[in-house]
Amino acid sequence: MARRHNNEEMVAMSQQFPGADKGSPEPDVRDAEPVRIPDGLAGELSARPEHTGRKRELYPDVPLVLDGEVVEDLERMNAEVTRPLFMTRLIHNSTLALGAFTDREAMLSEACRMYTDAEEGELEAALEATCTQPPDALPTQVCFFEDNDEQGDVKCVEAGLGYPDLSKVHRGFLGAGDWNFVISSLSKCRFDVSLFDLLEWHGDEFFQPKGCNTPDLGRFRWNDLAVSIANWGT
Repeated sequence: MARRHNNEEMVAMSQQFPGADKGSPEPDVRDAEPVRIPDGLAGELSARPEHTGRKRELYPDVPLVLDGEVVEDLERMNAEVTRPLFMTRLIHNSTLALGAFTDREAMLSEACRMYTDAEEGELEAALEATCTQPPDALPTQVCFFEDNDEQGDVKCVEAGLGYPDLSKVHRGFLGAGDWNFVISSLSKCRFDVSLFDLLEWHGDEFFQPKGCNTPDLGRFRWNDLAVSIANWGT
């Protein structure tokens, strides 16, 4: 009789509190929505004093040019340069290089100069990318991919929006995975795009200027690294 009484109680609880008999709650499978990039974020990045230090050492597969000078001793540079860096692709001595800057405005200026001055065919060959200049006819959204050459799982984000925490953006079958430490390539976009290795658009930055894709972030050791992303828009 006592066991029947317990079963009756369980039935009553199920009727009064739906889901009470299911044990642990279902996981939250809602996908995070992109958020509008905060006004003034670009200026804040340029002026932001970083006290957290860099989170990783930098050993790209291509030459590293730090504030205009080729780095010969990467181990020493990693030991001495402790603040986050602003990075973008450069053409150095007619070959692909990774430009790293301690000043964001200097990085933006160099990227603008290079993409404006170079011939399109020369630019594509040197950057190992496909480019459309001017980029006015390109999509306003940027798509990021799990694998090189814009392959594998894909997610896109529209102009003026970004994801401050890619661990909350679902990926794969039934959304079982996420996009944290996953991005390996980027599509062409009408606007500038940035990846960051910390939450909320902090830390080291990889800047992709408008008009060109990035088929292999691994060349710069930026594959499987991004934690947040911004499509800067207008």
